[in-house]
Amino acid sequence: MGRHAGRDAAPRPPWARRLADGALRWAGHLVLGALAGGVTSCATLWAGTSAASARLTGLGTAAVVTAAAALARTVPAPPPAAAPRTTPGTHRPDPSDAA
Repeated sequence: MGRHAGRDAAPRPPWARRLADGALRWAGHLVLGALAGGVTSCATLWAGTSAASARLTGLGTAAVVTAAAALARTVPAPPPAAAPRTTPGTHRPDPSDAA
């Protein structure tokens, strides 16, 4: 109504584009998890553990890192930092902010 009518939201991209974006995002999470799992497996093998233990440790690491990457994507960005107050007409910090 009037100037408060607001514009329509941006149209959703086609389903193929949304599917490709999701697949690419999850591929990145999986690659990160696989890399972390591979490094963990190699490190535990080098340390002298059995191959079965190294494989299990690597798979566990890959699962945890993949889940953490997916979960981290849902955390909102921090708010922008506020500019410090200044005394009017100068660029010096306001003395009342020192306390």
